[in-house]
Amino acid sequence: IDGKIWNQIALRPIIPIGKVSISLDIVLYIDQNGNVYDKDWDFSNGRNVKNSIVDKIYYIRYGKKTDPFYFQVGALDNVTLGQGILVNGYSNTILYPQERKVGMDIKFELSGVKFYGFTNDFKENLGLTGFRLSKNIISGITIGGSLVVDRNQYLGLRDSDNDGRPDLVDDFPDDPIYWL
Repeated sequence: IDGKIWNQIALRPIIPIGKVSISLDIVLYIDQNGNVYDKDWDFSNGRNVKNSIVDKIYYIRYGKKTDPFYFQVGALDNVTLGQGILVNGYSNTILYPQERKVGMDIKFELSGVKFYGFTNDFKENLGLTGFRLSKNIISGITIGGSLVVDRNQYLGLRDSDNDGRPDLVDDFPDDPIYWL
């Protein structure tokens, strides 16, 4: 952080309140001199208070994936769609905590039709999104269809100069004017 090496002490407690669970992300960064990084704990004005509190929420979940109605908003650690052919074990927390994504994972049943859907990040214009509809037609036989769309395959890659070309395919990764 800011060109310095910091040690991290982190707690991620899950607070169950009935069917609702809130997972917090309580992190302290300490440098080699014992100084605490306090920018994540800025309560100086209303905007900073809101941002500091929101950054402490890892996810909010209702129910469990096996329940008839379930959703989780925030960090997604293990998303699988259908039998895992299109999406298997996806996580939107690969670059966490440098990039905090607010995704959603939802499942419900309506009139015998099961719906399952997810999106990786509301802030990044719904980059990776998928859904599945299925219905049990005869005992033990289910028919369904899935669709997964990645609106920008480069969106998750680092772009140091913010020119819209990820460093991986940018011959000039530190120059926003030139790219190839």
